Amino acid sequence: MNKRICLLILSVLPASGVLYATEWVTTYTKNNGTVLGTITLDDWGYVGPGGRNATTFEPINGFGNNPLDPVGGIGQYQHVVTRDADWITPDVPYTSISDGVSPGEFTYSNGNMDATTNFFLWAYSTPGGGLFNNMLIDYDGDYHVGQSDMSFNFMSYYDYKVEDGSGAAIQRRVTEFAFQPYPLSDAKGWCGSVMVSHPNAVEPMSGQLTFDIAFDVYFQAADGTLSYSSTEVIREFEMRSWGDITVDVNNNGGTPQRFSARAVVNNTNPANTASIINPNVLTLVPDPAYNNLVSFHGAGVIPDTYTCGVETAEWVSGQRGAGIMRYSTILEQPDRTSCLNAGGSWTRNAFSSFAFLLRADGERILDSFNESVYGPDPTIDPDGDGVMNYLDNCTLVANPDQQDTDDDSYGNACDGDFNNDGTVNSQDLGMFKQMFLSTGDVQADMNGDQIVNALDIGLFKARFLQPVGPSGTIPPAE
Repeated sequence: MNKRICLLILSVLPASGVLYATEWVTTYTKNNGTVLGTITLDDWGYVGPGGRNATTFEPINGFGNNPLDPVGGIGQYQHVVTRDADWITPDVPYTSISDGVSPGEFTYSNGNMDATTNFFLWAYSTPGGGLFNNMLIDYDGDYHVGQSDMSFNFMSYYDYKVEDGSGAAIQRRVTEFAFQPYPLSDAKGWCGSVMVSHPNAVEPMSGQLTFDIAFDVYFQAADGTLSYSSTEVIREFEMRSWGDITVDVNNNGGTPQRFSARAVVNNTNPANTASIINPNVLTLVPDPAYNNLVSFHGAGVIPDTYTCGVETAEWVSGQRGAGIMRYSTILEQPDRTSCLNAGGSWTRNAFSSFAFLLRADGERILDSFNESVYGPDPTIDPDGDGVMNYLDNCTLVANPDQQDTDDDSYGNACDGDFNNDGTVNSQDLGMFKQMFLSTGDVQADMNGDQIVNALDIGLFKARFLQPVGPSGTIPPAE
């Protein structure tokens, strides 16, 4: 199986509201050159750190090599846990999805495809609890995730929700094929968390990874009994937390495989598709209600290739099923004899030309970051007023009402500079006297009780000759 990539520049994409996005089209062919079809990634105009795009996965200057940290260059540690479907991601519902050995044996009318994986004509719900752990990010935005730190849960059922307005309950079907995905290499790529004001800011951020992946495929009876079928290996599989993917591929038998998905950029509302508005560079409106919620996806076609793999101890002992992996690693051997002599097992993909699309909803957790470089966590609330720092117009003085009479992004509670000349001085004292005993939304009302009285005198004295703020809504001075 061969593939080649071509690039199309689109001036207008009315469907998504994106201008100047790029479509990356991968064309898949048989070994004899016959075209099977294409997989298209609409990148929404998103550009990664260092100007990297959808085809760039290599680190800048080598992973971790950055003068900001000569002892290793790791600025952030994070992990992502997959979540069960929330039914709000705006993937296109399908009017007919086959689930049996024969196409059309089972169909789902208008099935919501949220957090759904496709394999050939079959649909699977991606279970929650999958893990990308110890995701290392250096100061250039380079990603590194170890093979042992990635895990996928067993795909064996499809939960679907009918989108016809009937309010029908979610239904579950046990699929006739099941499979266990797992990585066969470390992952590399880039992360957009170095492009925002802080790695934990509630701002849109995305990334992408590439790694080798395998599927151990099983026949599954109605009672859940499994019978091993084959192991499929795909080299350099790609996953992203941004963009639209459209699969349009016929398999070797000519059966059409048509499915698509949309990722959800971290910290954005997945229902707000109209927020992709800015030409040239993707702009999404952050939504605190979706803080650190993300979805990611990747698609491919199983190639007609052989693999030399080292079988795991569990597999050799006869264990099969959920959580069991056939291979632990790949040996780069040219043929069966060389593979066997190296202690490997030589196999050929049985489902070549079958298209697939892996997709999951997830939650990102930033485990640690270099505060000396990135500054304090903007999502904390040190003054305890219930407003996170990045939204708080007085980060060190509690002011849950966020009153800001002069609309200068500094709350009244920490702003005694009434004439906005940058200094709290005798001129402001004179203005305070003029506002004394005034009621309503008044600048000198520093405690938010709608009257300027003796209580505010004490608060003003505490601010006298002091700088205003600080405010989380204003970037700190360079």
